[in-house]
Amino acid sequence: MKKALKISAFTTAFIIAAMFISYLFVIYSLQPLNDKVRAQLPGSFISLSDGVISFRWQGPIDGEKVVLVHGLSTPKFVWDATTQALANAGFRVLSFDHFGRGFSDRPDVIYNEALYVRELLELLDSQKITKPVTLVGYSMGGGNVVSFSAQYPKRVKQLILIAPAGFVPKYSGTASLVLTPILGDWLMTILGKSAMLESIKKEVARGSAPAGMVQKFEQQFQYEGYLPSILSTMRHYPMFDLSDAYKKVGLSNIPTHAIWGTEDKIVPFNGSEHVLKYIPRLKLYPVEKASHSVTFAKSEIVNSLLLNILKG
Repeated sequence: MKKALKISAFTTAFIIAAMFISYLFVIYSLQPLNDKVRAQLPGSFISLSDGVISFRWQGPIDGEKVVLVHGLSTPKFVWDATTQALANAGFRVLSFDHFGRGFSDRPDVIYNEALYVRELLELLDSQKITKPVTLVGYSMGGGNVVSFSAQYPKRVKQLILIAPAGFVPKYSGTASLVLTPILGDWLMTILGKSAMLESIKKEVARGSAPAGMVQKFEQQFQYEGYLPSILSTMRHYPMFDLSDAYKKVGLSNIPTHAIWGTEDKIVPFNGSEHVLKYIPRLKLYPVEKASHSVTFAKSEIVNSLLLNILKG
C-alpha cells in the first residue's frame, strides 16, 4: 500500500511539474509589446490611462464619424471589409483594438465592463469626438457600446448592434473549465492558441473568412498578454447579463438597430427577444442562414444594411 501511494504521489508530482514547465515555456517564448515593437507595426497609437491603444482612421476627414467596436477575440481587422465599404461611401471610420488584443497594450488589470467603457470614452476624447457619434458593436463589442450608451447617452447618435453580447448562454464544456483558478490559466495558456486558430481555419476552409485572417489572427499571439486578457474577460465581463445597461438604453431616445445571423450558435438569435424586451423600438435585421461570423462571412449583406441605416 505504501509503495502504491509513493508511486501515485510521484506520478502526481511529475504531472504537476510537467504542466508547470510547459506553462513557463509558453509564457517565456512570448515577446513584450512595447514602443520599440510598435514602431514596426502598422496603424496609429495613443496612450490612455490604462495603456496604449492601436487605432485606425479611414475615409474622408469631413465624413460623418462612425466608430466600430470589435468583440472578444478578433481585433480590428475583423472590420476590414466594412471599414473599406463605409469609407468608400464617404464616412469617416474609426476602428481600434481593445486592450489585450491586436496591437494594443495588454495591461495587468481586470477586463470587466468598466474597463471597456473607460477605454471607449478615453479614445473618443483623445480623438476630440465631442458630438454624438454612431457606435457599431459586434458580439462583445455590442455589449460594450450598450454599456457605454447607458452611461453616456449624450455621446451617442445611434447604436448599431451586430449579434451583441449581454444574453449569451453560460459557458459549458472546456470553456467552463477555463473559469477555474489555476487549471483555467494552464488550459488557456497551453490550448487557447491552437483552439482559436483551429476555429478560424475552419471558417477559412468553409469559405466564410478570408485566407489572410489566419495570419493576422496568429500575429497577435507572439506578444505577451493576449490569452490572459481573453481569460480575464471571460471571467469578469458580464456576457450573460447586461440587462441593466439594455434597460437604460431602452429608456433613452437613442435609435437602436440590430443585425443578427439566424444560425448564430455563439450569440443565439433568440437573444434578440431579450433585447427587444428592454428596447422595444429596436429595429431588427435578421440575416438568414448566417452564423456568428456574419460580419465577415456575410460582409456584403452586413455592409449594405449598415449603409442603409447610416444613410437613413
